Amino acid sequence: MKRGLIAAGAVAMLLLTGCTAGGEAEPAASSSPTVASPSAQAAAPLVAEAPSASPSEASTPEAAFLAQVREVLPADTVIPNATDEQLLAAGASACDQMAQGTDFSQVSVIEGEQMNELEVYPESGLIAAVARKTICG
Repeated sequence: MKRGLIAAGAVAMLLLTGCTAGGEAEPAASSSPTVASPSAQAAAPLVAEAPSASPSEASTPEAAFLAQVREVLPADTVIPNATDEQLLAAGASACDQMAQGTDFSQVSVIEGEQMNELEVYPESGLIAAVARKTICG
């Protein structure tokens, strides 16, 4: 049971951190247009690259946390109507619990949430993992 919990936690962290197969970060999209050399311009039209807005590029850690949490919480979440303030409070609570030594998979920040078959609080664990990556000091 312990091995399954550790494996599930490792898989969740890999999914949440966006690791690639080679361990290398994907190149960021440029916000400036692509300019071809004069000889290449005749062969291909000028194409501007559209900047991609991602949660990790949010203007503040709190904005990044909110964007990422809303992205990873399942569609059938137990907290479908959580406000930004409630999610930020849950994230802060997760940071406090982890600072006191609680493993992110054992953090509980949603009142009434039940442990799953792996003996973790699934949605609290997602909130804790995102908080650790974005807002925990």
